[in-house]
Amino acid sequence: MKSPSYFSFIALLTGALAIVVPSAAAAQARQSPPPEKVRGGSRLERAASDVIAATQSYRAALEKVLAIHERDLARRNEMADLRQDLYERGVLSRREFEDGQRAQLEAQKNVEDTRRAMNDADRMLSEARTAESLARLAPLARGGYEETPGLVRYNGTASWSLAADLPRLQQFFLSRFGRPLPISALGQTALHDRMGFDHRNALDVAIHPDSPEGRALMEHLRLAGIPFIAAWGAIPGSTSGAHIHVGQPSPRFTVQR
Repeated sequence: MKSPSYFSFIALLTGALAIVVPSAAAAQARQSPPPEKVRGGSRLERAASDVIAATQSYRAALEKVLAIHERDLARRNEMADLRQDLYERGVLSRREFEDGQRAQLEAQKNVEDTRRAMNDADRMLSEARTAESLARLAPLARGGYEETPGLVRYNGTASWSLAADLPRLQQFFLSRFGRPLPISALGQTALHDRMGFDHRNALDVAIHPDSPEGRALMEHLRLAGIPFIAAWGAIPGSTSGAHIHVGQPSPRFTVQR
């Protein structure tokens, strides 16, 4: 049985992102509009840097928690056959046997939940690094297109509407590739709330920009005049977090009032 301090440690780690990241991002957003330049970069750039630092610390903590949960799950899985044998021989009571099964399922859930949290952290890193990169670049003219290392952006001329235009985009992808558009974030999500990003009229597509699907989607968006940003991922050398953001090409921190 784990000590209360263990559960306090896990609760602290799982709650860290909800406390540290919004306070850094929202505090920066409340002080001044993003375009204003300050020492060390724009306020948007500094706020994105704060989010990146907090998220990296959070993800590193999650890696340690995952290792703990994986060891616990491995131990409980190894004991499953023995527990079954003892129960069938009458050594274990039904209650003890079912308690063991519940603990095994809980250990599996802990592993899955932690991995999901790590995936969310990777997505957050990708979004924040994209915002940080965009803050360093000059705004694109209407219809402008630019490719820089790890980033493609297009300021489309069409009037994009998530509600009106998404069905056509989904139909294009389905007819072209025979599978649904892999949407990872549709409109405003809890993740974007946490970061202070306005994502209400945008979606993220979980495909790598360098893949045939990614290139075809970007070409389609550009021909249709739909604005987008393509990012290569959160972790150097990894495809984790790579996605195409469809919508206005300047994610911004919302002002919290």
